[in-house]
Amino acid sequence: MAYFMTQWYIFHDLTDQEVLDIQKNLREIGAQHDMNGLILLASEGCNGTVAGTAEAIETIRAYLTEQFAAISFQDWTSDVRPFKRFKVDIRKEIVALKHEGILPSGNSKHISPKQFHEMIQREDVTVLDTRNAYETNIGTFENAIDPKLNSFHEFPNYVEQSNIPKDKPVLMYCTSGIRCEKASEEMAHQGYKEIYQLDGGITNYLKEYPEGKWNGECFVFDHRVALDSALLPSKRYSLCPKCGNPGDVKTACTACNAQCKLCADCLKQAPPACSKRCRHELTQNAFDKSGK
Repeated sequence: MAYFMTQWYIFHDLTDQEVLDIQKNLREIGAQHDMNGLILLASEGCNGTVAGTAEAIETIRAYLTEQFAAISFQDWTSDVRPFKRFKVDIRKEIVALKHEGILPSGNSKHISPKQFHEMIQREDVTVLDTRNAYETNIGTFENAIDPKLNSFHEFPNYVEQSNIPKDKPVLMYCTSGIRCEKASEEMAHQGYKEIYQLDGGITNYLKEYPEGKWNGECFVFDHRVALDSALLPSKRYSLCPKCGNPGDVKTACTACNAQCKLCADCLKQAPPACSKRCRHELTQNAFDKSGK
């Protein structure tokens, strides 16, 4: 079965009641159309990726366009069911920078994949990846700076301590664009004047330049795990059953002997387990043997 998918984000001031009303309506649409996906709502806007039939996608897009006139979408299909269930959650932020007052206000210039492809080859440009380390570890653009973030809320401190020149262009990117919206505001707050962001993020670039300046795979926040340069689900990576990060180290589960893939860090820390159930069994067995 092919799943139709759509992804979006929109920054838009919402009252608490509006957030609750939109959550209720989106949950009803998801249930009526047997959709799967994850949608985040906050007073600052809406961010989501959902999958379902063509009719389901058309319905949810129509509703969101009615609510947010300026919203835009990225679409593709997948042979893999991207999510196990359909969730619409309310959060403090739709992308968690944890830095109060940092909202998009137009300090960065959105540039097309073509413009990005041309600018990334210039010597006077600093190319900055705004994603977390578990994402950058499996793929990044040529010559990009990797901040090695454990979490996005570390970004302000990273910029403050970095030696990125403030008098030269900064070219930033992330998976779909949403993190760059807040990252660019933070950099402007710290005195950077010429900030550019890849419109639509890595996935938008790969649609036009599958053989371009991208190296590796692009992590996505669903059960496809990552996309290759042709935007096809990864054949190399699976979600590590211990930490949920992408893993590509093949091993056998200590509890049931099933084949699985773990990330290198988790493989070093404990006996391999293919699931939470098997990990619990191993922990319980160790407890029984030790008597503690």
